[in-house]
Amino acid sequence: MICASLHAQAQNWEGGFMIGGSNYHGDLAYNIVPNETHFAQGVHVRYNFTPYWSYRPSIVHAKISGSDANFEEYRLRNLSFESDIWEVNNVLEFNFLPFGSRILSKDFSSYATLGLTVFRHNPKAVFNDKTIALRDLRTEGQTSKQQYGLLQLAIPFGGGVKYNVNKNLVIGLEVAWRKTFTDYLDDVSTVYPDLQVQRDAYGDLSANMSDRSYEVDGVGEPLSIAGDERGDPAMKDFYFISAFTVTYRLTPIACWPKHRRHIIWK
Repeated sequence: MICASLHAQAQNWEGGFMIGGSNYHGDLAYNIVPNETHFAQGVHVRYNFTPYWSYRPSIVHAKISGSDANFEEYRLRNLSFESDIWEVNNVLEFNFLPFGSRILSKDFSSYATLGLTVFRHNPKAVFNDKTIALRDLRTEGQTSKQQYGLLQLAIPFGGGVKYNVNKNLVIGLEVAWRKTFTDYLDDVSTVYPDLQVQRDAYGDLSANMSDRSYEVDGVGEPLSIAGDERGDPAMKDFYFISAFTVTYRLTPIACWPKHRRHIIWK
């Protein structure tokens, strides 16, 4: 009875990995730009409470980027960024059809996800052939109290489909958005600072990275005036991951050998 119970419980646990692509929506990409898609990968475990509900924690690495060069109306602003994201992701899955190792009639189900993610980002940009971290440059004149954190929370939500290849192997496809609580995934949110004040307080590099319009052919000098809109603080940033998943159901070793042992009593 104990072994049967352990076997049933183990079949509720699964382990696997995901590979796919990541992208972003924010001040430097008001529409999704396919050529800004990057490779994403991660590992996960899943515990199936019932044929309908599962809990899935995961560790994921993704990359996002955006550039004004992708949009003609923002070409003169000339801002860009890239950022590596590491996240610890916790989601609940709801299967729209009963699904699991002990479900004999359903090999396929669509599902929805919702949860909570802790992630770390670090926006950077290329300047004079060097990749520069942007946060410490305070490109919008932030004081120490106004500085954004690199560790953030997000709400992941989305859905997908999964299929039983056999009793142990499950494959799937999933798309999940991360609604963040920061507008600084891209280091762009509010207004331009006074560039001379910026230069005096934080240095030439800070002022140069704050307004990069002077780099556009035919411009030659910064176009901004202190207080001009640099981003839209009312719109928080999103990123999303589309992925192919592979999961293996854990099956324990039997508690006793299949063949009976002969015991000789003396």
